[in-house]
Amino acid sequence: QAITGVLQTGTGVLQAGTAVVQVIQSSAENKAKLRNDFSLMKERMARLLTIRDGVKKKFQKYWFPGNRIVSWLDEVEMINGQVEELTAKFSNIEEAIKIHIPQYDLIQKIGIEYANINRVIQEGKECEEALVKRGANRIVELDALISIKHIPALEKKLDQLLEYLKYDGYNSIKVHGEKGTGKSVLIQHLNNRLANAKKMFDIVIWLPSSKFRNNKYSSIEVAIQHMVAERLGLDILGIEDVNVVASKLRTELDGATYLLLFDDVMEAIKLEAVGIPTNTKGSKIVYATSKSASPFGQLFFSIKLERLSEGDSWQLFENIWNAENDKKVKGEIQTIARKIVKWCDGYFSLIKIVAKLFKSETSHARWSNGLKILRKPAKRGDIYMQALENFWHLSYDVLDKNQKNCFLFSVLYPEEYKIPTDCLFDCWAAHNLLENEVIGEDILDCLLEMALLNESSNKQYVTISKLCRGAAMKILQKDCEFKCLVVEKTSENVQNYSWEDRHWISLADSGIEVLPKKMKELIVLDLYKARFEFVLPMTNLKKLKVLYVNGCAVLKKLPFEIEGHDNMLEVLDIRGCIINEIPQDFKRLEHLRRLMVSVKEGDTQNRFIISELSSLKELIIDVKSNALHNDGDSYMTWCDEVIERIIEKVETLDKLTTFKFCFKYDTIDVIQLSGDTLRIFVPKQGSLQHIWNKRNIHNSTLQIYIGFRMTPNLEIPDYFYKYDSFVLSCEKIVIEPVIKEVLLKVNALITLNDNSMEHLDQTVVPYIEHCLVQRCNKIETLMLTHGFLNLKTLVLSQCSQLKVLFSNGASQQVMCIEHLEIRDCPAIEKINMLSASGGDILPKLTTFVLHDLRMLTEICPGLEWPSLITMEIHECPLLTKIPLSLNNANNLLHIKVEKEWWSNLQLDHEIKQNGLPYSQEAKYNVVDMSVCLKDIAASIFLVVHGNYFG
Repeated sequence: QAITGVLQTGTGVLQAGTAVVQVIQSSAENKAKLRNDFSLMKERMARLLTIRDGVKKKFQKYWFPGNRIVSWLDEVEMINGQVEELTAKFSNIEEAIKIHIPQYDLIQKIGIEYANINRVIQEGKECEEALVKRGANRIVELDALISIKHIPALEKKLDQLLEYLKYDGYNSIKVHGEKGTGKSVLIQHLNNRLANAKKMFDIVIWLPSSKFRNNKYSSIEVAIQHMVAERLGLDILGIEDVNVVASKLRTELDGATYLLLFDDVMEAIKLEAVGIPTNTKGSKIVYATSKSASPFGQLFFSIKLERLSEGDSWQLFENIWNAENDKKVKGEIQTIARKIVKWCDGYFSLIKIVAKLFKSETSHARWSNGLKILRKPAKRGDIYMQALENFWHLSYDVLDKNQKNCFLFSVLYPEEYKIPTDCLFDCWAAHNLLENEVIGEDILDCLLEMALLNESSNKQYVTISKLCRGAAMKILQKDCEFKCLVVEKTSENVQNYSWEDRHWISLADSGIEVLPKKMKELIVLDLYKARFEFVLPMTNLKKLKVLYVNGCAVLKKLPFEIEGHDNMLEVLDIRGCIINEIPQDFKRLEHLRRLMVSVKEGDTQNRFIISELSSLKELIIDVKSNALHNDGDSYMTWCDEVIERIIEKVETLDKLTTFKFCFKYDTIDVIQLSGDTLRIFVPKQGSLQHIWNKRNIHNSTLQIYIGFRMTPNLEIPDYFYKYDSFVLSCEKIVIEPVIKEVLLKVNALITLNDNSMEHLDQTVVPYIEHCLVQRCNKIETLMLTHGFLNLKTLVLSQCSQLKVLFSNGASQQVMCIEHLEIRDCPAIEKINMLSASGGDILPKLTTFVLHDLRMLTEICPGLEWPSLITMEIHECPLLTKIPLSLNNANNLLHIKVEKEWWSNLQLDHEIKQNGLPYSQEAKYNVVDMSVCLKDIAASIFLVVHGNYFG
């Protein structure tokens, strides 16, 4: 038993010894693990903070429902605090680790935090992507505002507005006064002042009356819904239920502080019906009005604008006139100008008009004559209207004869009616007023500038005021060479009028039932919404060039019989009629150059006798449908399908320069010729052959949009705008004969939003010189083997999965690239531009731009940069080295970088520090520095602008 006891004791000692060895080994492993995990946690935390800074920056700029992002930012701060606590604990036990068993709970906590950081990093990337995707700025600055600098009365009112915005308890501010005192301009200045001040509101929305009074919508509330949704980046296309839209807006704005800026409110607006939530978070409404009503509740501040003093009037005149001319009004002209400004009697709008009218005048006689015209005695009691009447004659009298005749066509339409500008162009062309290279847009610009017409949305429509229209009618009745008949009232007996010698007749909305047979001089006939079913006597209308019967809902067949080939009809609008069939004789309209027609969904077959109108240059198709679409995507898909079906039927119309479709919510251009730029849109590449067929574009700049509708505001890097001839596609380019012909006539390829393309090799276009790839989120490696042999410019933007630019096999295919630009591609960690043999694969690269690459840590060393002239690096926080030395980049002249980043960069001391100050201007904090890299001929210039080298 004693021996057994001794043996058992020995065994226990051995087991205990083994356990001690295991504990010692475990302790050593844990020490290493603790240090490694701590290091990884700190590294990931640094990346998280970098992403946080990016989200903060974008969140300050862009509007977005804030709760999610604010919660995420709060979580980042909480995790950062916890990491700091763990860091403090780690520093306290670092010495203890060397001799003691480490704290196992610390290892566990670090592991938990590491997992949390990775999770929050992913959420941050999603937040940042969502911000950019929505892309709605918190405040949109308004361009070309009239300066109110040095006008105390207006500057004081603006400061007063800003102060009132800070008060609680009042939800609206009313800016009121006589017509023409500058109320709208003051509110526009408020918008821009807020854009450059400390943040007061989550979002500021400017709502001009020209848009919310747009009669395209059933009510003001519906119009405002669309305006607000557009500003918030919400897609409401296809949603017809105003309550559903209101709910979407209410959800979006709930809890936000907003400021609505209304221009010229004339009636009550039901914000609850719009979907604008009322809250107590400081949201405000500022509105201009000349009425006494208070449409947004009784609790409001009131700011009244008076007419300007004589001194302020002159200052405003000089602000406008000097801005237009870059010189002062001097001498005798100034004396007359002061009298003219005094005549304006302190009205802001009159001073604006007069200043712009005289902006190009240097003749003393012209100024003197203008003053005489303005001083003509007025006939009415309303002072402002008296002034306008005198001013109208001043504007009209400076027009040349051709411009005057063009203006007078506007009386064909009722006062304040939205006149389509293309209809004005029809009339002008029919009367040969656009000959000798005179362009309709130029005349229209002149009439708008002279304030004879008022501009509506995007110059698609204009209106004429009651005053201008009345004066124009008097001129037509007295001494105009063109004779016009305008019947506005249904009750009028049109048979009492003289018809035979009339050049223009407008019977819009007149209810006429019969027309006289003798109208042999008639050139323009407008029967818009006239309720008739008779057949026009075309045998007596040999000179008729323009015929509008649009909106004649009871018209079941063409309102004329086509007889012979001697008709002169050039423009025909039959939209909104229930014409069931277009006769075969329609193709005998040999002079028809512009046709507007309606089609019903699924009923297009018999309409396309149109395809035999060989002279047709403009075709506008109004698509009628009762189909309901649940969302914007299904609506857009339906529109594209309609367009594709009809495109196939008009491929013989090779002279078309305007081809567009009007749907319920959209107008979509398919062919558009502007100046010498021809733009073509097709939903799918396969439809291109129907439009391209026989088309002569030798002298045109060509822009092809595939799957991406034409827009003047492409979201592409500024540098790429200089390539005005391009193919822009949202799908893979499939090489076929048509696309080969097209690509030979353009110099750039833009690929947007294509999430099916895995690498650029799938689009093999060896002759393209410039390429932009943007928001193509399936691409991980840009080029594998093929590449673009002649590519000179490559811009990559917002490709979230892009990791590798060029594989080794692609190296010989990109030798010609001169400009390489990479923006906002968060997955790129390394940029390799060396071939397998070690040489530069971009020997001709002159410009290298990196923007917002948050994970980039390295640009491959060993580059020679033989042709590099400009390098720009911005927001690449983890990039601490760049391959520049005294032995490479002999031609480098410019580096544009952030000042702080440059100071922390690991770079040759001689390159960074041997700069000699050349000049210094304290105002802009500018320092020019010149540094030798290899010899005195190769210089690099660093110019400090605030926080940036540029």
